[in-house]
Amino acid sequence: MGHVGIVGQDMLIHHSHPLGAFSETLSRYKSRHKFGGEILLLRPKTAANEAANWAQANIPYVKRYLFDPRLKGVSNNYCSKFIWQAFWNGAGLDLTNHHLTSNRISWVYPYQIKRSTYLQTKDSIIVPPALTHL
Repeated sequence: MGHVGIVGQDMLIHHSHPLGAFSETLSRYKSRHKFGGEILLLRPKTAANEAANWAQANIPYVKRYLFDPRLKGVSNNYCSKFIWQAFWNGAGLDLTNHHLTSNRISWVYPYQIKRSTYLQTKDSIIVPPALTHL
């Protein structure tokens, strides 16, 4: 697992990416992945609306893709930290189950999002060749 995003109430995928902060359609999101790549769809067991609303409202504040371990603040961000922040700030849930808070300094990795007990696997999508953007 190498990248994570979150679907907002507007049905766009919000994510912090090395090329910037994006709110985009599923089709555009898929085009960022290589042919044959798998996109795993996870569904929150709780707090989906709260996390989605927070992500949708705060994606414009991501200014730089930077691996900053300070969990407070949105401007310097990376993909899994942004998703963690959406659940923490939107609903008070620590997706990592490591007792993190926004006052902590810690890394949040995509595999921790994938393994979160607050999320369940819904489906997966294999990226077809026509959508590949190299």
